[in-house]
Amino acid sequence: SLQQLITGAQNDSEILTKRNCKEEEDITTSPTSDAVFCDGRKHGSLYSLNSTCTESGNFGKANVTGEIEFAIRYNFKACILEICIKGCKNLAYGEEKKKKCNPYVKVYLLPDKSPRSKRKTAVKKSTVDPAFDETLKYKIEYSQLGSRQLQISVWHAGALKYRVFLGEVVIPLAAWNFEDNSMQLFNWYQLKAKLEKPEDDLIQDSGELLVSARLSVPAQYKNFQFEGKKDQGVPNCQLQVMIFGAKNLPMLRSAGMPNLFVKGCLILPDQAEVKRTSPVLKKEACPQWKHLFVFDGVTPAQLQQSCLHLTVWDQSAFSSSDQFLGGAKLGAKESFGCTDLVSQSALQWQEVLRSPNMWMDFTLVLH
Repeated sequence: SLQQLITGAQNDSEILTKRNCKEEEDITTSPTSDAVFCDGRKHGSLYSLNSTCTESGNFGKANVTGEIEFAIRYNFKACILEICIKGCKNLAYGEEKKKKCNPYVKVYLLPDKSPRSKRKTAVKKSTVDPAFDETLKYKIEYSQLGSRQLQISVWHAGALKYRVFLGEVVIPLAAWNFEDNSMQLFNWYQLKAKLEKPEDDLIQDSGELLVSARLSVPAQYKNFQFEGKKDQGVPNCQLQVMIFGAKNLPMLRSAGMPNLFVKGCLILPDQAEVKRTSPVLKKEACPQWKHLFVFDGVTPAQLQQSCLHLTVWDQSAFSSSDQFLGGAKLGAKESFGCTDLVSQSALQWQEVLRSPNMWMDFTLVLH
């Protein structure tokens, strides 16, 4: 009957949820001699099937001590970043009173702090000097490494998903010479406490968008100079924005190469929105659209109080789950929460308005 089908589906869902959470708890006993992660897919025996289970538990902090030994390498042929975690020594106890420590290592490729960027080692039980000997991998273009940082942190895995932070090391990859053999050797790094201001609270750079913009004014008004107060009899003009390309985009969807497109939204003084969308470039990590957005029937006075938002997306097979990669703006209204961004955006916008029929080139930082 219909009721039996509904009841059966509910029971199956509960069983699956419990099984996923149980698999997360079983990480503490999962044997992984060399767990490898590539493109977000598991190559080994350890992978977070349900990230919610591990990220939603109780967290504590210990007095940070000890060191971690690892090496960072880049496979130029396969375009894979490798983080070889060898071990730790002299860690603090995750539970001081019980003198208990079950350490594991977690890695993020910042600024991406989403589950697809997370890599973890197996948990080593009852030791403050664990040996991991595991390699964690990211599929990423070499050109993108300059805008990334590796956050390598050590945690204690307690009972009932209780986690204790034991220290971290953050490595800016812009200063890392992957062609120098000496930089590929294992080294010991002192573990440090977390920054007082969490990484998530900071405005994060997510690559750059290369654009060119101009205010197209009818030929008879070629000597027009906008003063910012009135239209001075200038009829409807045209705002033209050429989207050239993007670079240094963040880590993308784990399933293969991205399908990238740009959305443009011109917000006028009356809050009306004029939207444009670029074509989708499939399987391009460094896209070159060379696509023109045209906004007709606008006046300089309108644009003085308007704002153009440009956002970059990775298209999903399901339109409702397109992945937002970053955004930038030109104009004087709204922002991503930073005063410097507001002033720079306003200056760039004024350049376009005060130089009719001239293309202005901009490299916009995505946030």
